[in-house]
Amino acid sequence: MRVLESSAIGPMTLTNRLLMAPVKTGFGAPDGTVTEQQISYYRRRAEGGVSAIIVEPCYVDPAGKEHPRQLGIDDDRKVAGLRRLVDSIHAAGARAIAHLNHAGRAANPKASGRTPEAPSESVCPTSGATAQPMTPSRIGEVILAFADGARRAREAGFDAVELQCGLGYLVAQFWSPHTNQRTDDYGGDEQRRERFARDVVSAVRQALGDGIPLLARVSASEGVESGLTIDDGKTLALRLQSWGVAAVHVVSGSACDSPPCYYQHMSLPEGMNESLAARIYETVDIPVIVAGRLGEAKRIEAVLASGQADFVALGRPLVADPDLPRKLAEGHPEQVLACGSCLQGCLASVKAGKGIGCIVNPEVGHESDAEEPPRGTRHIVVVGAGPAGLTAAIVARRRGHRVTVLERDEMGGQFALAPRAPGKAAMQRPLDGLQHKATRAGAEIRTGTEATLPVLQQLAPDAVILATGAAPVKLDLSGLRDAATGNEVLSGRAPTGQRVLVVGGGLVGIEVAEYLAQRGKLVTVVELLDDIARDMEPITRKLTLKRLAELPVKIHTGAAITRFADGWAHLRADDRTETIGPFDSVVVAVGTRSERQLLAPLSASGIETHVVGDALELHQILGAVQSAWKVARAL
Repeated sequence: MRVLESSAIGPMTLTNRLLMAPVKTGFGAPDGTVTEQQISYYRRRAEGGVSAIIVEPCYVDPAGKEHPRQLGIDDDRKVAGLRRLVDSIHAAGARAIAHLNHAGRAANPKASGRTPEAPSESVCPTSGATAQPMTPSRIGEVILAFADGARRAREAGFDAVELQCGLGYLVAQFWSPHTNQRTDDYGGDEQRRERFARDVVSAVRQALGDGIPLLARVSASEGVESGLTIDDGKTLALRLQSWGVAAVHVVSGSACDSPPCYYQHMSLPEGMNESLAARIYETVDIPVIVAGRLGEAKRIEAVLASGQADFVALGRPLVADPDLPRKLAEGHPEQVLACGSCLQGCLASVKAGKGIGCIVNPEVGHESDAEEPPRGTRHIVVVGAGPAGLTAAIVARRRGHRVTVLERDEMGGQFALAPRAPGKAAMQRPLDGLQHKATRAGAEIRTGTEATLPVLQQLAPDAVILATGAAPVKLDLSGLRDAATGNEVLSGRAPTGQRVLVVGGGLVGIEVAEYLAQRGKLVTVVELLDDIARDMEPITRKLTLKRLAELPVKIHTGAAITRFADGWAHLRADDRTETIGPFDSVVVAVGTRSERQLLAPLSASGIETHVVGDALELHQILGAVQSAWKVARAL
C-alpha cells in the first residue's frame, strides 16, 4: 500500500504518508502552557502509528487567541512544556510539527481580552466581533511574533513548523480581497496583498535556519463571494514554493465566512478537498498534503495512488480511533472506529470549554486516567444496544468480564435513526464501527429480546447495566394521543399522508420535517418556543435551516396546540388564536423521557444495577457514551 511507504518533507523523513492534522483540544492551561492531559492525548495518537503529529494551533501573539485553553508559543517560559510534549511524541515513534497561527478577525476577544485585529476593519459573521485594522507598526510586531514562535518551536525540538496561511486566519486575511481593503504596501493589488505572507515566511525561515522544514496550510478555496478561489490557491502555492516552503497542506473554507467547509461538515459532498488538492498537486513541485474527512482506507489509498496528494492528514479520524494507522498497516481497515464528522465532541465541546471529546471514543482526554483493576471475572448483562449499551459492553469485555447484551429491537438504539435524517448519512460509519467493535470484543448480543425481570434472573448476572435509553413523549391531548412519533417516521414504521403536521420543532421534529418535505410532503411545524432546532449543533442547525427554507415547510413558533379534531389544529399564540389544516397525518416530536421501568424491580430483587446513558439522564450521544464508559470501567 502506498500509504505505508516512507517518504520525506524536505530533510524530515517520515515512516508513512499519514500525518495528524492540527485539531484544537481545549486541554491547554489558561495561560497557554502545556498540560499533562495534552501530553497523554498526543502520546496516545503517536502510539497509533501516525508518522507525524501536527500539534494543535499555537498562538504566536495573545491577540490571535481563538479559545481560552489554546496552546501558546508566544513566551520563552512556554518552551519547557512544549519540549516535554515533543519528547513524548518522539518517544512514541512520531515526528512533531508545530502549527503557528494568529486568528486575526476570527480571534475570540473573551479569550484574548483584546479587540480582534485584521488587515481592515471587518466583522466576523461567526462570532459577531468587529476587528480593527492593524497599523504598520503592529504588522511588524506580528511578523516578529511569528519568527519568535518559530524560534521557540526549534528550541522545543519540533521537527518542522507549519504556518497557518489559510482557513480565513490572519495570513489568509491579508491575501484575500474579501478581507483586505488596505491601500498601503500591505493591500491593493495581488503583489501587495501577498506581502504579509512573504514577510512572515521569510522571517520564520530565518528563525528556523537550515535543517527544519517549513510547511504551509492553505485554503484552496474560501467558499465565499469575493474570497480566495482555486486559482488564488494555485498562485499562493507557487509563491510559497518560491519562498522556500517545503510542503503545502491543502484545506478549504474560512473560520468566519464558511464554517461548514472549514470543519468539513458531514452533510457536505465528499471529495471536495481532494479535488482542490489535485489542482495544487499539478501546479507545484513540492509535496502536497490534503485533509478533510479522509478516514477511510480506500479513499486514502485512492488519493495517494491517483496523484491528488503525497500525504494525507487526519484530524478527527485519529480522535475517534488513534490506532487507525496501525490497523491499516496490519491489514485490518474494517476494525477502524470511524468518525462521522458530527462536530458534537470535537467542536461544540471545545467551544463550551469542556475540551475535545468523541461520541464513539470516551477515552479522549482521559488517556492517562488510572483505572482500578476488576474485582475478578463477573457476568455483566447490559440491557440496551444503543451507543451507551455498546460502550459499556466493550469496556466490560476489555476488563475481562463475560458480557451479555439484550436488545428488544435492532442494534444502535436511537443512534440507528441518525443516518436516516437528512444530511447525516455519514453517521452510519461510527454506528457500524461501534457495533463491530462490540462484536469483536466478544460480547454476546441478543437482538429481538425483551429484557424482563424473569429473563434477567435466569441469566444470573453479577451486575446489570441499564442502557435502555429514552422513549418519545406522547401528548395527552385529544386527537394526538395516537399520533406517530418522529422516531417511527424516520425508521419507516409510520407512513404519512400528503399534508403533515409536525408537533415540536426541536432536533427530531425539524429532521422529520425536512425528511418528509424532501419526499414531496407538505409539512407544517408547530413549536411552543420562540425558535426551532435550538438543541442542534450550531453548524448543523445553520445548514439545516438553509435547506429547510427551500422546501414546502411552514413553521409556527411560540404557538401551542389547544385542540386537534377532524384534521384541524387549533393554536394559541400570545393572545391570539388560529386554526390551521387540514392535515392527513400528525407526527409528535416533543422530546423524550428516560426509560428505566426495570430499575425498581431489579433493585427489589437485589441484583446489582447501574443506570447509564439516556436512561440515567437525557444527553446527546457524547454524554450517554461517557456515562456508560465511567460505569463499566469501575466494574
